Amino acid sequence: MNLYDYFVDEMEKGKFKSFKHEHIFEEENGFTIMKDKLQYETPFGIFGELFDILFLEKHLTNFLLERNKILKAISEKSFNIICLLL
Repeated sequence: MNLYDYFVDEMEKGKFKSFKHEHIFEEENGFTIMKDKLQYETPFGIFGELFDILFLEKHLTNFLLERNKILKAISEKSFNIICLLL
């Protein structure tokens, strides 16, 4: 994987036992596809696992989906502006 195809955010200290967010960029048919891979572990043993199942997993999924919609809109708008300037 090339330097510009991938980057990682990884928590060193915080509320989670562990938290790693990988950003992967691939080209398909002339378009850039962005993929997210999120790995995390909640604290507090069985209570953290229960919280994850009931609330956290859905919240994080919705957060990433909404963020990706915004990134897509901004990227496409910027691309269209650049095309107009050329």
